[in-house]
Amino acid sequence: MTDRGERRFHQLAIAGAFSLSLVIAWTLAAPWLVTLIVLVLAAGSISPGWSLTRRFHGYFVAPLQSDGFSEDPTSFLRADGLLSVIAFAGAVFVIAGVPPLGWALVGLATLNLLMDGLADAAPLRRLLDRALPRSDPGE
Repeated sequence: MTDRGERRFHQLAIAGAFSLSLVIAWTLAAPWLVTLIVLVLAAGSISPGWSLTRRFHGYFVAPLQSDGFSEDPTSFLRADGLLSVIAFAGAVFVIAGVPPLGWALVGLATLNLLMDGLADAAPLRRLLDRALPRSDPGE
């Protein structure tokens, strides 16, 4: 179980960083910035303890907040993993010379993270929950 505030902070921080890369999309550094952000997102999807944004939240933000609700992180970690693949594909397309498709993929990942972080309404996570139901070890 993880803290809902930690998950939302993680999602909104990653979405903010992706938004920054979309704002500076005309620079040569923007796709490389996306690649670095993808590394943070992918590491956090493998293990929440590897996420830099979750660690930042734990050290600096969590002591200032009251305890939040706990939730099962499985579906969020799956969605983060798939979104990291989508955003990385976007960076690869931009570097390969197909910027409209690449930035569209990065924008899709950003929009999905914003929807999930602000309103718990990410369509990709909902689709993954339907396609890959959770397996309970007690069954």
